[in-house]
Amino acid sequence: MARRRDVSEVVEIPEKKRKSPVKKLIGAILLFILLIIVLGIAAVFIYMQSLGINYFDRNNNTLVEENSDDAVLFDELSDDEADEYHSMITAIRDNSDMSSTLYNWYTNGGDLMSSSSVLNVLIVGIDASSGTPMQGNSDVMMLASINRKTQSITLCSFLRDSYTYFETTSGNGYYSKLNAAYAYGGAGCLVNAIEQNYKIKIDYFVAVDFEAFEKVVDAIGGVNVDVTAYEAQAMEEYANITGVPNGGNVHLNGQQALLYCRMRKIYATGDVHRTENQRKVINAIIKKTRTLGLSDLNNVAQTLGEYVYTDCPATKIISLGTNALLGQWYNYQVYSMESPPESAREAYNGSTWMWIVDYPYSAQYVQKQIYGETNIVIQ
Repeated sequence: MARRRDVSEVVEIPEKKRKSPVKKLIGAILLFILLIIVLGIAAVFIYMQSLGINYFDRNNNTLVEENSDDAVLFDELSDDEADEYHSMITAIRDNSDMSSTLYNWYTNGGDLMSSSSVLNVLIVGIDASSGTPMQGNSDVMMLASINRKTQSITLCSFLRDSYTYFETTSGNGYYSKLNAAYAYGGAGCLVNAIEQNYKIKIDYFVAVDFEAFEKVVDAIGGVNVDVTAYEAQAMEEYANITGVPNGGNVHLNGQQALLYCRMRKIYATGDVHRTENQRKVINAIIKKTRTLGLSDLNNVAQTLGEYVYTDCPATKIISLGTNALLGQWYNYQVYSMESPPESAREAYNGSTWMWIVDYPYSAQYVQKQIYGETNIVIQ
């Protein structure tokens, strides 16, 4: 395992350096919360219904609609599909020692850390271009942790290539990359994977269709981030476009922001740098929403609604929005991180590339960042 460092270290990323989740995920998460925050009044219940936001039961993977039968959104992978996923990671999957270590950590019954002053919302970016918005890999997985006691928000990106064990809500177990948990068993499977491997309680889940990100960024009038000349050139070549700006604090439209969040192969650190870009954009979106009027936010809400799937009830959204408004969550200090941290991951190049993860250490690291303490003792 890579060299370890003090897990008590909490690194604050200056606002101008913040990054955001892939394309629309970011717009969705903060916009989902921030916009709810601004609209958090009794009348919002009716308003939220009119937005067409999709409410679902993450454990049963069913869409919850009033006065209608539940609509099934997700079916677990067939045996053939599961075998196809497994064939990608045969080299590690067949390592019985590694498998047993991951299985034992996931199933050890350790308490999930939680706090009445901390709200954890898992934001996931899904590519719904196939027409099945509740299926597919979740290439963006970011935890927005709101700590009312310390008046801070921690944005934690979970690296998609982390090799792990997880179980579907029906009890079927698999070894694969973390981003495949959603494909194997839907929202409930992914939530369980993060909860059991990091020993933290996730309160709510928000899934956003990638298509929404570009629309949301355009709806708020674009965002400002730092873009190097090399990044701008790569974006232009990939999308066959011109005019992508570069420099400090340049203005990006929806298409450009989406490209910026999706770049990976041009960086030596690949997905690690991409998650940084994602958190950078999400922070830019947060900053931009602070300057918008109610009519602008209404416009964003109308744009966003149909692309959002969540298990947070409308009544709870109203309650959270009211608390957020009164508590001025939008003024909280924002912190940025990814997990597993560099000191707890090791690259593996076998039949496919992935991270081998020291989960006890990574879980302790995440807990300390979010709660300021940990319930994990490493022998």
